Amino acid sequence: MREARPTSIDLALDLLELFSAEKIELGISEMARLLHKRASTIHRTVVVLKDRGYIEQERERGRYRLGLKAFEVGCVYQNQSNVMKEATQCLERLSQLTNETINLAVLDQGLKEVAYIAKIDCPQVLKTDIRIGTKLYAHCTALGKVLLANLDPLLVRKLFPPHRRLPTYTPHSIADTDLLHERLAEIRRRGFALDRGEFRSEVVCVAMPFRDRNGKVVAAISVTAPAYRCSAERIEQIRSMMAATLDG
Repeated sequence: MREARPTSIDLALDLLELFSAEKIELGISEMARLLHKRASTIHRTVVVLKDRGYIEQERERGRYRLGLKAFEVGCVYQNQSNVMKEATQCLERLSQLTNETINLAVLDQGLKEVAYIAKIDCPQVLKTDIRIGTKLYAHCTALGKVLLANLDPLLVRKLFPPHRRLPTYTPHSIADTDLLHERLAEIRRRGFALDRGEFRSEVVCVAMPFRDRNGKVVAAISVTAPAYRCSAERIEQIRSMMAATLDG
């Protein structure tokens, strides 16, 4: 069967997916470079997206950012998401118990990245700051690791074949697939994942799977805090509170 050729719809979606928590604004030339397309081709599609409200143009510099229509579509997803509805009570309870930042995340479609879909900020002055919509390498976060650990191990080996190098964020990140498989096996045994500076130095994160009413893992919840507030005793306290909240 012949592989389907890219269409104008593919290009429009590719353009929208360029925007992220790290890339809030983009110019035409930057979009063209990232997508390996001609600037004229990019401009034609941007004009359509702008007319439909999915992209808006910043007046002073002429750069583009996501528009109101994209926000409206995102809100529809948020309102219809059973995961977010069911997890809200757990997020709020953990926020009250720990006084730290609470995140909710799911694996992206490719299963190699984790996407943050909800959070409750820590009320303390020093706190971690990851925006909703951020996508990170799953193997470098507690949230991502706990979600990978709950996939079929055969699928995980297909996604991360043995003896391969992995991209990293810090010197503490898991740098190869062999070590990743070892860590995932530990997470399956323990029931939770720990991140000590794997995404950001001096930040600790404890994550556990969130299950729907049928017991299926549909997301992960984490408690994240600066390392200086995370002694071994404090980590165990957080783990215990998470277990009681998520099993309740």
